[in-house]
Amino acid sequence: MYVDITTVHARLVSKITAFNQMWPQWVVHGQVWQLPVLAQQKALDLIEVQPLEGQAAIEAAIRAMTLFERLPGQAPGTVMRLPGYFALSRSVLPWVKEINQLKDDLMAAVEQTRIELNLATTARSKILRQALGPMFSMKQLGRHTQVFDICPRLIVFTWAGHTTGGERVAVSKVREQLSKAAEQQASKDRVAIEQTSAGAELRRIVNLSDQASLIKYKKVAPHPRAMVYFSASSRYDAMIHSNLPMFVLAGEEPIDVHELRHFNRHTRQAERPDKKPRIEVIPRMNLFLNPDDLVGQRKSATVVSKPSAVASTYSDRSQNKAEDE
Repeated sequence: MYVDITTVHARLVSKITAFNQMWPQWVVHGQVWQLPVLAQQKALDLIEVQPLEGQAAIEAAIRAMTLFERLPGQAPGTVMRLPGYFALSRSVLPWVKEINQLKDDLMAAVEQTRIELNLATTARSKILRQALGPMFSMKQLGRHTQVFDICPRLIVFTWAGHTTGGERVAVSKVREQLSKAAEQQASKDRVAIEQTSAGAELRRIVNLSDQASLIKYKKVAPHPRAMVYFSASSRYDAMIHSNLPMFVLAGEEPIDVHELRHFNRHTRQAERPDKKPRIEVIPRMNLFLNPDDLVGQRKSATVVSKPSAVASTYSDRSQNKAEDE
């Protein structure tokens, strides 16, 4: 069990070490932005960024790519991020694809161990720390590096400050919880189950199948992202979470880069006006209808983006995730 985790981790470290000995010699230009490490599990109202270029940027990137453990004073559940880019004279796509796959293999080994131990999904981070060490961060270890085998015309670094993350919750699980709560309330108050508050909540999901899911939304801390433009279109060709520097190819024309600025919560722009409406189902549990599981309604046609002809690590899944921000 644990040996599978340590074995894949050793292969990952070896591959990243070898990669970090190669790519710096191919750098034509690049820049990264250092962000403060959080000492508590609360996002700062003001996040000041420190730009780095040249050798300092390369050294910071090498450290970030191998930093799988929390820094001294870094709060649990937080991550160290280093947004930025490097334009290279040759492709590193095969190397980075291998590294990303090893990270996925490591996460799969953790999940398999969890299943074998018959533990809850929330135990994955604990399993990782038991296998590798008490300071290991699952988020820092599992995140991918992005590569685009093209010279972009424009890269825009910005902050995602109004993002919410959605967690799928099976209707069967919600129904089970509410049924138990309704029975307890009925017994305590000596009333019929239908007259309890949990019974009323049960009626709200009576038309949803057990196989359907509800969405539980939560606020996501401000995080840097990058929009990458290849074509002449005014719409970006890729949007990524900029947790680590991306790699692109250098071209004859310089890349127009909009640098990452300081984040100030009090001067942030308003939320997007085209934000999708949400249908609340059980307010007490912060549960909303999943648009894919609406009962008695015709699903709207899904607009599928044409896959980019650019060879990259950017997948449809990462694109859809970025679109949801």
